[in-house]
Amino acid sequence: MLSTIKINAEREGALTLLKESCHNAPYKVIHYGSRHLHEHLELIMMSSSPGIMDGDEIDIEVNVHEHARLKLFTQSFSKLHPMEKGAVQRTNVQVKKGGIYKFIPHPITPFANSIFRTVNEIHLDENANLIWGDIIASGRVHSGESFQFTRLHSITKVYRGKKLVLFDNQLLEPGSQPFDSILFYERYTHQATLIYVSPYAAELKTELDEILTSQYDEFTFGFTQCGPNAIMIRAMGDEGVMLYDWLSAMGQLCWEFTVHKQEEEQAELEAEQAAEPKAEKAEPAAKKQTKRAKKEVTAKGRAKKAKAIPEAAAEIELEEVLAEAVIEK
Repeated sequence: MLSTIKINAEREGALTLLKESCHNAPYKVIHYGSRHLHEHLELIMMSSSPGIMDGDEIDIEVNVHEHARLKLFTQSFSKLHPMEKGAVQRTNVQVKKGGIYKFIPHPITPFANSIFRTVNEIHLDENANLIWGDIIASGRVHSGESFQFTRLHSITKVYRGKKLVLFDNQLLEPGSQPFDSILFYERYTHQATLIYVSPYAAELKTELDEILTSQYDEFTFGFTQCGPNAIMIRAMGDEGVMLYDWLSAMGQLCWEFTVHKQEEEQAELEAEQAAEPKAEKAEPAAKKQTKRAKKEVTAKGRAKKAKAIPEAAAEIELEEVLAEAVIEK
């Protein structure tokens, strides 16, 4: 089955609104809660299907326009059923200047003999902001299907100003890879990834160095600034729900930090604009003083000229000069 999802978020005043959306069965996109509960837009992507089946193709397109803010949620775990040919999901995201897009889906759970390929291509303007996550489980662990899937290939490309800044390429083939060894899953069953691309990435990295100072008993994690404007956090654990909650909390931290920085910059811009009219008012006053000085010089010149003419004529001339000075005042 070929399924298509399109989302178009635009800013109107202080609010971000869903300007255009389309979807077909089994998928549906609706508002997550009240439409105007927040200034940003919150949507949830739902599916009436029990999961992704053999031969399925899903195309997702998300457009976040200038200064728009969008949070996209998923309904539940994404289940990959047994397959012979495989399924594919293609996601294309465009985030314009000043926009913020946050997407942290529930974990992908591959069943035994499943084959899946997901390709995510994300294009950001220079001042756009991305908060992107994914969680890949080893399978239905409690059903004895850990690493029983055939193939799972996840590709994520992030472009900033038409330049590739991050490329995450994960090819998982349990039949030919030692997942219990080092540099693979080792003893864990779930892997979580969070990507933050933003003009504020370097500042957030400094904050994370102070916040994330201790490890957890339930899972382990690491983070790095993988580019001038990009941060990646990767965590390994044994419980999908716990990793999802932690990744969502980290994503919310990124969101609040980004919004705070944008509001701070906007306040500084408004303060500068408020100061500009004062400077403009001072300029006409200086011009007015210059005009007065010129007229004073002219008046003096007329007074000197009056000395060279008869007394009566000089008195008339001086009266005219005084009259002009009174009018000016």
